[in-house]
Amino acid sequence: MHSGGLHGRGALFDTHPPGLVARLVGLCPFQHGPTPLEYAKEPPFVVFTGGPGLGKSAVLGELHAAYQGHTPLALIDCEDELFARPPARRPGEAWSPVSQAVLTIAEQLAEPVTGAGRIAFPRLTAGLLAVAAGGWRDRDLPRIRQEAERILLLNDTGSWVAGFTGRWVGRVSTRLVDALSGTGLVVEPIIEATLEVFSEGVTPTHRRLRKAATWYRDCPSAGGNPKLGLILLSGHFRAGGDSRTHAERYLVRALLADLDDAYTGAVQRTHRPGRPVVLIDNVQATAGVGLIGSVLRDRADGIADRVAFFAGLRGDGHPSLHNAARRALPEVARATGWEPGGTVSSHALLVPLSPPTTPSPQAVEAGR
Repeated sequence: MHSGGLHGRGALFDTHPPGLVARLVGLCPFQHGPTPLEYAKEPPFVVFTGGPGLGKSAVLGELHAAYQGHTPLALIDCEDELFARPPARRPGEAWSPVSQAVLTIAEQLAEPVTGAGRIAFPRLTAGLLAVAAGGWRDRDLPRIRQEAERILLLNDTGSWVAGFTGRWVGRVSTRLVDALSGTGLVVEPIIEATLEVFSEGVTPTHRRLRKAATWYRDCPSAGGNPKLGLILLSGHFRAGGDSRTHAERYLVRALLADLDDAYTGAVQRTHRPGRPVVLIDNVQATAGVGLIGSVLRDRADGIADRVAFFAGLRGDGHPSLHNAARRALPEVARATGWEPGGTVSSHALLVPLSPPTTPSPQAVEAGR
């Protein structure tokens, strides 16, 4: 059995034999020993459903405690004030709940874990800079520098060269601010300056950034031109509506592609057992709907990722999850029996939660 604080959740947290969580992550919760994956390629996007008081947030919190420091891990609550509105002085045309969620998740996933260093997110860095530049027309230089430096820090891998990252981030942010001139949109000069900086130097950081920049040449209508790809990304984001949804999907894809790089190659796989874990509470809120929609659509299109996603959904369902499979909690204890179908939402698995049980005095005494 698991050693956490939830009772009646053995189907999720058991280790001998492994419950749902261990089989999808590839690591036993709390014990962190490796366990076979139930799905070697694409796991289901697991969504815990139910009304208030059934313990969805508690389950996600227990998952966080089970894997913190042992595999890349992120936990967000989509109803948090952080995702409700843009930060002070940042225009709404250059911000959305989904873009904020992607940045917040990447910052958490980047943290070093047992046996492995920080993860860099160069593709996401380029995309977020292009989006942020769409709101830099007011020449609020302190705000612009702060936004740029936060995004650039996603490339911090904990270099052994003391202070390298801080100095590099400072130099790059200065170059970007220097690119601001005149009035109106500054997206193109910012993207030009970004690509120039990414192409300079011979350090591993610069090699990652060069590789990341070329990734955007495959954007629709970019014609193999990464600069045009980033300009289009920024423009679609500012346009709002379906165009913004399309741009947000690319940001999510960039996050997952960068994460995939951290697991590519024999050395990386050896030092990073199991899967990274992303936990999304209140997925019915705007940020959550955008995240789950992007992940499920890419998986349906055959664009794979390595992440074990677990989410909490208030209620019994959501229109975007209409064709998701549904399993009662006891049914997932040893195997899910899940296979994706031909629709986007069939790549998710809904697991309704029943009220957690209270342990008997005998069970409490036995656990001491």
